[in-house]
Amino acid sequence: MSEAVYGAKCTACGAVSYPRHLVCPKCRGEAFQPAEIGGEGLVLTYTDVYALAIDYDVRYLRLAIVELDGGLRVTGQLLDEEPKLGKRVQTTVGVVRETAGKPIYGLQFVPA
Repeated sequence: MSEAVYGAKCTACGAVSYPRHLVCPKCRGEAFQPAEIGGEGLVLTYTDVYALAIDYDVRYLRLAIVELDGGLRVTGQLLDEEPKLGKRVQTTVGVVRETAGKPIYGLQFVPA
């Protein structure tokens, strides 16, 4: 089963937001259609988060803000042992957590 992560594309101006907003930050429009999030981009910043909920099986999560080639900035899990600012990464979708035995999918970034 292939999973995907979606943002929202404003039907008035075409701006894409992720995560979804109730009002378009560009034109104040209120009508949206789903827009799949993906592609390549550059790591703008990253951090290692150690203060996780007790049910996480990992010691820490490495999160990053990535600017995709189209200009959209997104946050997701960075799966890179040698992260660097400005490094090119590819967007993937993977399991970021399991709750009650059910997978929760989210954005992940791997070196391009």
